[in-house]
Amino acid sequence: MNVDRPRHLVLEGPRATRVVADVDVLVVGGGPAGVSAALAAARSGARSLCIERHGMLGGVWTAGLLNPLFDTPGKGWLISDLIARLTQASAWQSWKWTHTFDVEIMKLVLEQMMKEAGAEWWYYSYVVDAIVEDGCIRGVVVESKSGREAILAKVIIDASGDGDVAARAGVPYELGREGDGLCQPMTLMFEIDGVRAFPVQQNAGELYDALLASQKERGGPDLPFGRAKNVPWIIHTARPDTAAVQATHVYCVDALDTRELTRATVEARQQAHELTRLLRGVPGLEAIRLVQTAPAIGVREARRILGKYRLSVDDISTGRFFSDDVTFGNFPLDVHEMNPNETARSSRIHATRPFGIPYRSLVPLNLEGLLVAGRCISGSHEAHASYRVTGTCMGMGQAAGLAAAICAAENTLPSQLDGVQLKRALLAKGAGVLGERTIEQLVGDLHGDRLLWD
Repeated sequence: MNVDRPRHLVLEGPRATRVVADVDVLVVGGGPAGVSAALAAARSGARSLCIERHGMLGGVWTAGLLNPLFDTPGKGWLISDLIARLTQASAWQSWKWTHTFDVEIMKLVLEQMMKEAGAEWWYYSYVVDAIVEDGCIRGVVVESKSGREAILAKVIIDASGDGDVAARAGVPYELGREGDGLCQPMTLMFEIDGVRAFPVQQNAGELYDALLASQKERGGPDLPFGRAKNVPWIIHTARPDTAAVQATHVYCVDALDTRELTRATVEARQQAHELTRLLRGVPGLEAIRLVQTAPAIGVREARRILGKYRLSVDDISTGRFFSDDVTFGNFPLDVHEMNPNETARSSRIHATRPFGIPYRSLVPLNLEGLLVAGRCISGSHEAHASYRVTGTCMGMGQAAGLAAAICAAENTLPSQLDGVQLKRALLAKGAGVLGERTIEQLVGDLHGDRLLWD
């Protein structure tokens, strides 16, 4: 025993870690961006492996119970395939300006798609370290029931949402808004049934007022949000008589601290039960029952890596597109309040024009061999509030997966891949890319989805 060791430290000796896989493309995270990346890589001929911490694919869709599926029109390829399969399974339903899905069917369909593509995936696994040699990431270290193991890959895609792989490999990143570092609040989605008598909700304000009236009558704690356009929502799903509820809000939580995540989850689950009690006082919701809270709390914002190009709020609001666009966004700039005491200042929804997302925003600074996809790409705090939605993340994922497959086949690095070449390859696969379409064509595809929050 080393008596000189500080009590707050444990010294670990060198150890040999067994390599259990060596693949072309390794994807970390099986959410909307990650499953799209793994599918795109596998369908393009790469040996693809996806590492997922939950016992299901889909991430926020399934473990997070997140409905609806925002910003899918015009993105093509894998997004179109997924929607077609959900529709065929009677698991896809119109809701206001967009669509909702059946969560259980989503789990099954994603696994079927991965199996058909020849992609491999492992559940219940966490990436705990990056293997970096000479400025290039060569693999990752995974912890699971199988122990501590290593996976090597020609190209790695960080689709973890929080940018975990990039951070462990030393990529610089930003966290939260400029000035105080606060991130958007977390939400634990929950599912209710007995909503058949409740009409499709037209705006958040009316439900907020109805909840206030119910609170006055029934008593209880203050609502965890102020009056805003983006909360609360009763979202009818493709499962009859069932809805997802977007209402709980927990503020000032560090998504990178497991103790704070635990506190936030406990607090949000308590809110879900209390809000269900209050919702029973709203006309049409008298008979609702809380079916389940999500297995995982929804994290809106964590790390945003610094990449070759950083998307700005001006790019989003002016509808800029780029020569190396690999997908596009069309969702409003949707910032949830950072602090319940400053709702009027920080909770806002701004309309945007369709904007391009360049390949360069998926390529990290200071590290070779890595791509990122999903909400952790390179962009500002406010720009992130638009591109973080799941349809847009799918577009990023299919682009990253194809890029990784090309690099693996040509034995080149992602930083050396020509983004314009990648765009052409995506178009050949049937993906939608903004720079190759007129705004009139795009809006025609969207069928009015531009009016999201009006």
